[in-house]
Amino acid sequence: MPTQTPEPEKATFVETALKLSGKSDDEAKRTGALDRADEQVEAMFARKYQTGGSPVHRAVWEDQFPIELFVAPEPTTPPECQKVMDASLEVVRRHVRAKTLLNEQRKITDTALRELGDAGYWGLLVDREFGGSAAPFMSFARFLRQMATVDPTVAGLASVHGCIGAVDPIRAFGSPAQKAKHLPLLASGNRLSAFALTEPCAGSDLTALKTEAKLDGDHFVVNGEKLFITNAIAGRTIGLVCLIDKKPAVLIADLPDQENDEFQTKRYGLY
Repeated sequence: MPTQTPEPEKATFVETALKLSGKSDDEAKRTGALDRADEQVEAMFARKYQTGGSPVHRAVWEDQFPIELFVAPEPTTPPECQKVMDASLEVVRRHVRAKTLLNEQRKITDTALRELGDAGYWGLLVDREFGGSAAPFMSFARFLRQMATVDPTVAGLASVHGCIGAVDPIRAFGSPAQKAKHLPLLASGNRLSAFALTEPCAGSDLTALKTEAKLDGDHFVVNGEKLFITNAIAGRTIGLVCLIDKKPAVLIADLPDQENDEFQTKRYGLY
């Protein structure tokens, strides 16, 4: 049977616009790949959660201004979630009073991180069936604002862990087996998570990504370097932004429990 040759992907709007503005074919193609990936991710969500369904987009492009969409309802926090929030605040306040929140390197101590896990802090956004509290996001966001008045670093760690780290993508796109494997550990705080995007030559410019993951049997082999990554130390679980088949993607990866020849962290001096 003759082999069917896949049709070439059509140029995106961004790719065409860049070419018309005088950008090189290579730059237009690389940026177009990001635009195409963004469209593919958007297509996974219900219409109301896509860009075209956002209040700002509708206010700009529709005939009428949907003012009701800009009035947020007062969040209702379930009692069991409020209990976790109150306990977590008390853990941090107690350590702040005792001056035991930070270690000699000015990092949050393992003891404080563990006690926050015991209080349920790391599982606020995880579903109950996996050991979390399933807190409504508006309640979670308001709570983090309160936590930030006690210690902004502790608040930031939970934001990264639950929103842009491993918790959210696994909840949204993980298979039942992946959820059962990862979410209980993330909810308990036995695995904290990170979002690894920035590289020495790439940050918000995803077209400059160098880190690459290649499938080798049942596993991906990753080669690259990241920097300025909150939570990314040995024993953590990361959402790794990398190239797979030359396209930007996010790979959920467990970092080894100890640094080794394949995974190392090093101090990055600022000059």
